[in-house]
Amino acid sequence: MPNLDFLRAVAVLLVLFSHLTFFLGYLDFGPLRILWMGVVGVYFFFVHTCLVLMMSLERQWKDQGALSLFGSFMIRRIFRIYPLSLVVTILVLVFRLPMATYCPGVFLRGSPDAATVAANLLLVQSPEHSIVGPMWSLPYEMGMYLFLPWIFFFLYSRTSLGRVAVLWSISVVAGIAFLMHAGWPTRDYFVVYIPCFLCGVIAYQLQKTPRRQLPAFLWTGIVLLAGPLYLYNQHFLPNPRIKSWLVCLMIGAAAPFFSQISARWLTIPAQLIAKYSYGIYLTHFFCIWLVFSRLHYVLPRTARLGLFVVLVFGLPVLLYHVLEEPMIGVGKRVARRFETRAARWTASRMKMQGAGEL
Repeated sequence: MPNLDFLRAVAVLLVLFSHLTFFLGYLDFGPLRILWMGVVGVYFFFVHTCLVLMMSLERQWKDQGALSLFGSFMIRRIFRIYPLSLVVTILVLVFRLPMATYCPGVFLRGSPDAATVAANLLLVQSPEHSIVGPMWSLPYEMGMYLFLPWIFFFLYSRTSLGRVAVLWSISVVAGIAFLMHAGWPTRDYFVVYIPCFLCGVIAYQLQKTPRRQLPAFLWTGIVLLAGPLYLYNQHFLPNPRIKSWLVCLMIGAAAPFFSQISARWLTIPAQLIAKYSYGIYLTHFFCIWLVFSRLHYVLPRTARLGLFVVLVFGLPVLLYHVLEEPMIGVGKRVARRFETRAARWTASRMKMQGAGEL
């Protein structure tokens, strides 16, 4: 789906350019707070991920039971997310790389204890304790995976928007109540991201309804406009979290109403960037640090820029074909075996129940 490839490509590029420009010392562009580009990119990821995974659940369902679908879904997600995150985290720890956080011109390394290391390996760490900075969002994604299959069953037989609208409204009310109770904190909590995730579910539910297909170029405009709306540095809402919910709702509610992008000059690069986006997301910190910090006085500017482009796109391609793609295949095979065993167990249990009734 080229439109979703475009959304994912924009998301990872926003994260990349946000971290690059901040490291180079650029914080604002007029009224736009370009430092927040990375946050917008993560919000786009949340919407995209939930929409894609809801469609994936629909394809995987095959009339299997809820527990079987949940187990199969989680197996696939674990083999998709964990292999690369584990490798990146272990490499950073072994070579003591300063990937935890950064300031303009400087990358900083944390001093994690055993509990923090274990939390990062399991992707249950709090954002401020991420050994690799961009990994702060992965625990929230893993948390949402625990709910998506049950949301799928809650909505699958329905075509109306009533149920998902209620879910989103409840999540917003809960988020606002939490923020008010906690004093509108800046620290990240899972509850404040649930409305962002559910916007992807809204997009999935809207796909079931009759709708007019608008021209594809308008979709690119919506995606490119949503970023500046969030970056506009005026606090017209009591908390930026609320602004993030509205931006995600804008993307989720609009996504099903546009025909697919067909211009090859746009679809081909978007597809490639989207395919390798997870690797770009987890490795771009290393590329920025190596090229613009360690090699700053070693190579001329043109050579550094060329090396950066090669690394930031070449390294994810290498990791995808060496690690990610094989592990995705393993995850699919393990999930299929799990589905087969679950089906046999269910059939055996039903047979025993039938014999008992006789």
